[in-house]
This record gives sequence, structure tokens and C-alpha cells, in this order.
Amino acid sequence: MPSSVLLSSILVIGASVVPAFANWGSAAGGSVASGSFRSFGNSQVEMLSEDLVIRLYRDRAKVEIDYIMRNSGGPVEVRAGFPSLGVETPNEKHREIEDYAISANGGPVPFTIEKGDPAPLKGMFEAKFLDMVDTTDQDQSPDRNSMLLEWFTSSVHFDAGEKKHVHISYESLYAYCEGGYSDDSDACDDRFAYILSTAAGWKGPIPEGRVTIQAMTIDPEKLLISPAGRFRRKGENFVWEFRNLKPSQSDDIVVNMNDHYSTIAKYGEVDSKGGTQQISYYTAEAGRYFYLSRDFVPHADSSANDYSAENLLSGDHENEWRTVHSPGIGDTLTLAIGRPAHINQVGVIPGCGTNKQEWFSHTRIKRIQVSVNGKNSAEVLLPDEYNSFWPESHKAYEWVDLPPYPGPAKEIRLTVRSVYPGSSDDVTCIKAIMLRRWLRSKPPLKSEIDGHELP
Repeated sequence: MPSSVLLSSILVIGASVVPAFANWGSAAGGSVASGSFRSFGNSQVEMLSEDLVIRLYRDRAKVEIDYIMRNSGGPVEVRAGFPSLGVETPNEKHREIEDYAISANGGPVPFTIEKGDPAPLKGMFEAKFLDMVDTTDQDQSPDRNSMLLEWFTSSVHFDAGEKKHVHISYESLYAYCEGGYSDDSDACDDRFAYILSTAAGWKGPIPEGRVTIQAMTIDPEKLLISPAGRFRRKGENFVWEFRNLKPSQSDDIVVNMNDHYSTIAKYGEVDSKGGTQQISYYTAEAGRYFYLSRDFVPHADSSANDYSAENLLSGDHENEWRTVHSPGIGDTLTLAIGRPAHINQVGVIPGCGTNKQEWFSHTRIKRIQVSVNGKNSAEVLLPDEYNSFWPESHKAYEWVDLPPYPGPAKEIRLTVRSVYPGSSDDVTCIKAIMLRRWLRSKPPLKSEIDGHELP
């Protein structure tokens, strides 16, 4: 992680995905933008190259940046900072960056956090995003003064003519916004932004640079990337190589995940004991419609104490199903479909924990076998990925296509075939299950509260 001067972490506000409450209004958060680090008043250190790699996962980007810096003058102590744009509400502030690290020539570099003026970078904030900030409290209205800029600053010594390698890495939750009433919602596109223009503060242009965007567990076909015309497609990667660039705001990078969606909730389904109301969702995304439900009765031949399969219907997403064996290979979960229908996919959250550290402390399901009606089956490899989406969002799930089968699905069986090792134990669990049916046309329904319709 970088050396010479540097840098950063990303800040922003909000949780990565917001749960729906009655008349909850709207909310926005995640990281609005990070960026290239900038010299504070130095005119003799050059940025010889910048190699930026952005790896895109479902709720976050994992970023690594390598800079080569050179001092063109005498010995100097360089002070510089890495920008982090976010929002701050009257109630709380969240820093939506994880695992941040910076080094120079392989050694860690300390940093401090200083507030800056976000006005010159206000173009990175979408109007719709700002309109949804901080309205979960019905006594408050959107506040455009909630824009926040923080500089993660470091001081690095350069000898005369010295060249240094600065490396930075971090994880950044995407900027998101969502609004609605009760359990209905409209969600904006998730976005990742990188302010390349802040690299213009060094001596001269950047002689060479490379930006690589890698679609890891998201669909590369859906991405909208700016500046337009700069990136070349290479498989599932997008690459921009430049020479002698003095970056300006027209060079700032925005990756739009193009995943906005709208939902209308349907109430009335109950669990196997008739005690918990089930909520299903009609959802529109990318011009397609689907129906999400938990219209099933779960059963497992084995379960750990207090972690039975019925927890999957409890509505409490901190109470998962856990296998009784360790690590659970061969254990099976059976879903008896309440109203048999042709189901296209089963969504699985193949682990448990309320945060990333807990998630990776347990084993996670690697390969799962799915069968329909006791006959048709397929085995699927699941990625080893944590995401922070709320389990009522379809984004929270690993979606497994059901194998071809005739007629309606009456029973779906999920069998653990292999696992990823946990850092501290062999606990294997499923946090939540959801069923998905693709619809051939727009469902003829409106919100029960405000008349909202799917687009």
C-alpha cells in the first residue's frame, strides 16, 4: 500500500441495504466516491504511473492501486491525501470502507483523517441520491448539506531523486439509495466512482496509466461505464490505458451497476404453524418481472440445537438453519412447496453471521446439489462471497437455477456437497431461502398503500 504520500479510505453513510419499515421514507448511503491521492502544495514529486484495479462484487468493489512516484528535486517531506466522498446525517455517520491499507516500498504508512470542502466535487453526487439521504426520520427533510469530504493524509520522506512504490487497497460499498412505503420500495442503481482528477496535483502529467475493471460476481453485460469510449472490453474485463494524461473531471470514472428495481409486497402467507405472516414480493428489474416468496415448509433430517430448519420462516434473519454435523457435508434441507407452481430458481444465503468477520469464521457452502420432486437434480458451485444486503432483497441471494423438470414443483431438496473452510469453526448453515418465479408479463397489481405500480 502506498508509500509516498497518501491516502485513503472511503466514507459514506448508510447501511449497504436498507430494511423496509412502515412508511420508512428513504435512505441513501455507501461510498459516493474515492479517488487518486493528491499532493498538498508539493511541486517537485511526479506520479510516473498509476495502475488501478477495480474488482466488482455484488455489494462492493475491492480496489488495489499501485503508484510509482519520483522526486525530481532535493530531499523533501511530502504531505498528500486520498479523497473519500460520502454523506453525513444528523443521527449518525458510517464509514463504508473496509480493510483499508497503505504502504510505501512495502512498509505501512500511517495516516490521519481531515475534513475538506466537498463543493468542488459535488458533481459526483447524483440529485436522486441526495434527495433520498436522511429521510428515514419523518420529522426531517432531505439535506443537501450532508455532503462530506474526508482526506486520508500521510507524510512521506523522499531523498533527492528517490523513486517510491505506493500501494493502496480497500473495499468500498457501492453508493445506493432506496425509498418507499411499508414493504414496497424503489431502489436506485448501485454505483462505484473513482476521482482520477485529484491526481492532477503532482508535477506534470502522468506518463502512463492503466485502469482495469473486473466483473467478478456481477453481470458484465449490465455495466454502464464512463467516461464513454475510454474502456476496451476484454472478456469480462474493461481496460483503459492512457499516456501523458493531466487528469481533469472529465476523466473521473463512474461504474453504474444498472441494477435499479421496484417491488410491491404481497401479504397473507403464513408459516407451517400459522403463526408468522409471510411477505412475498413482485419485483421489476431490467425490464423483467419476477415473484419472490417463502411459500414452503422447511424440513431437515439434522439440525443443531436452537437452529432448526423452521428458523428459515421465523422472520428473524439472525436465526439460521445449522447442520448438526460438522462441516455438514451430505446434510439435506427439504422444502415442501405450499402452493405447487413452476419455480425457476431457489435463492440461498449459504452461510451465517451478522458481519463479514462472523461470516468467514464459519464454514460456507461451496457446492450444493438441488433436486426437484425427488428426480431432476444438478450440482452448483457457489462463490465464496460475503454481502451485506438485507435478506428481503433479492440481491442478498446466490440464485441457483433449478434443473429442467415437468409440471409444478412440489418439493425442492438442497444437499451440502462441499464447503469453504471457516477461520475458527466448522459450523455450516443457511441464513435464508427464497423462491423465485419469472413472470411472462407485468403483474396487474398496485401497492395497497399508495397506488404505486411496477414500471
